[in-house]
Amino acid sequence: MRRAMFGSVGVLALFAVLAMAADKDKSDKDKSNKDDKNQKEAKITKVDAKKGTVTVKMKDRDGKETEKTFKLAEDIRYFDSNGKVAAVDVFTSGDMVLIVEAEGKIKQMKKHDKADRDRKDKSEKDKK
Repeated sequence: MRRAMFGSVGVLALFAVLAMAADKDKSDKDKSNKDDKNQKEAKITKVDAKKGTVTVKMKDRDGKETEKTFKLAEDIRYFDSNGKVAAVDVFTSGDMVLIVEAEGKIKQMKKHDKADRDRKDKSEKDKK
């Protein structure tokens, strides 16, 4: 009787852990999709890894090009142009990037090769 009870409790605990993990994965995917919509294109003018800042040129709401210096969030995620996780070292002055900003800090930065993207878009149109 005791074995059956403890076994049942163990199985229930396992299911609870699996359910929580599934919820976390779903919320991470939802957050990632939301971040993709909030991406802004920018050009890096200066990276200061020691201070944790990056200066970029980007267009504001009016379409006017401005230069902004952002602090890098503690939980920032860096990606190379292929979408693979990268380190801050891969970003240099002159790089085109897609950034996700929140509360004056950059939460995500992805290398963005606009020329490659334009070529891919053109080849996809040619296939149609």
